[in-house]
Amino acid sequence: MLLAIILSVVATMPYWSADDASRGVGWYCAAMVLASLGLVGLSAMLARRMKQLGAQLAAGSAALAASEAQLRRAQRIGRVGGFEIDLRSGVNLRSGEYMSVQGMPGEARIERHADWVARLHPEDRERAERNFLDAVSDGSGITEYAQEYRIHAPDGEVRWIAARAEIERDAEGRALRMIGAHVDVTALKLAEAAGRASEERLRLAQEAAGLGSWERDMVTGEAVWSAEQYRLTGFDPAAGPPSREVFEARILPEDRLHAMAPASDEDGGFRRQFRIRHAGDGGIRSILALGRVLRDAAGRPVRMIGVNLDITDRVRAEERQALLTRELDHRAKNALAVVQAALRLTSRDDPEAFARAVEGRVAALTRAHTLLAEAGWTGADLRVLLQGELEPFLAGPEQMRLEGPAVTLAAVAAQPIAMAVHELATNAMKYGALSTAAGRVRLCWAEQNGQLAIDWTEEGGPALAGEPARRGFGTRVIEATLAGQLGGTVARDWAASGLRCRIRLPAARVIARSRPVEAPPELTFEGLRG
Repeated sequence: MLLAIILSVVATMPYWSADDASRGVGWYCAAMVLASLGLVGLSAMLARRMKQLGAQLAAGSAALAASEAQLRRAQRIGRVGGFEIDLRSGVNLRSGEYMSVQGMPGEARIERHADWVARLHPEDRERAERNFLDAVSDGSGITEYAQEYRIHAPDGEVRWIAARAEIERDAEGRALRMIGAHVDVTALKLAEAAGRASEERLRLAQEAAGLGSWERDMVTGEAVWSAEQYRLTGFDPAAGPPSREVFEARILPEDRLHAMAPASDEDGGFRRQFRIRHAGDGGIRSILALGRVLRDAAGRPVRMIGVNLDITDRVRAEERQALLTRELDHRAKNALAVVQAALRLTSRDDPEAFARAVEGRVAALTRAHTLLAEAGWTGADLRVLLQGELEPFLAGPEQMRLEGPAVTLAAVAAQPIAMAVHELATNAMKYGALSTAAGRVRLCWAEQNGQLAIDWTEEGGPALAGEPARRGFGTRVIEATLAGQLGGTVARDWAASGLRCRIRLPAARVIARSRPVEAPPELTFEGLRG
């Protein structure tokens, strides 16, 4: 400001008068002095300003250096490396962090495109390079670049890289420069792979165990089901989880109230067993449901989670075990009844004959029992059973003729039929066709009119005089087993050429079917004395 005043005064001097000239010299000298003083002050002011600017510049440089150091530290920790590519010249500038991410010494360097390609995993090389070249092509218009691929580090380690960059283009759309970063995402990829493997193991375990998982939002009604839950229940995955009402409709009516009862445990847990009708094939499935109801702070139910286990096979096995237990108990009582009756009703006049009779009848029970055990108590082949009961009485195979289709006897019918045939064979060996070498027995069977028809015919034996006057123990056994136990009928024809016995049994009771066969009453010989 001072300098400006002096200069303005000097500029007016040509208009002064002569008298003023002498005075002007004084003013001039004074002005010079003042100008000198002003320049000194201005210089000092400029020096102070320069010092301030220098201090600010030093502080800014220090802050910038600190910021760059923090950035490099963050890049090292995050395994992030920067790069810049001049797409017209092909010059690739790689930061030290970039080279570290690539598994190389952490020093900045200039690379070629081919150096990057050489590090790419063979299985990813073609795809990764093609994506890069397509992105930086002049006609693509792409300005944001991103892809993931694997590389082989110099030490042989395989690393996953996530590349992200921006592509700068000129007004004509030509790619000029790419600036971006590489991120080492190996740990993330390994975690994802481990997660997928864990999910696959869980899925396989669920399939093997028939276990389906589910959860339902009790406020919105929305649900999430696992793939195995759909398979277990038969609902279509494409349609999504059914509503609570639709699923409830698949539960058998007699199980519905129990299945849908609210959780009773203090922690909201529940355990339910019920049956459903499969939405796909219509079959009945036994389900064990385990789960928990989750509540909010106010105690209101908000979410339900759980698993459903298909226990159909286990339930069937338990039912079958219970059935087998009943059948074994029934057969044990039958065996005891036969032994007791044999001991009580068989003549004791001949001790050896008495022993043979008792042993033969117990053996018949044993053979039938063995057949059933070999078949897992599912039934017994009729032909095998008949042959097994006849063979002990034959002098040769020509004495026996069996004719009939394949028939599987129900487990409840095997023992009674075996005992009846044993008694017929015993009688034939004592008095009928099997008492001579020329005699033979023909057994024919067929399923007709809802009955299993079995015809016993003796041929070639001694002529019969007619029906015996006394009903022996064998006759009592036949009537007690075939008529009393199995609800059948027995008709005998004492022809001179040999005994003919027509046996008719209800097929629904004596032939093995897919449905359970009604258990017969226990064998009893009460009322058959005489």
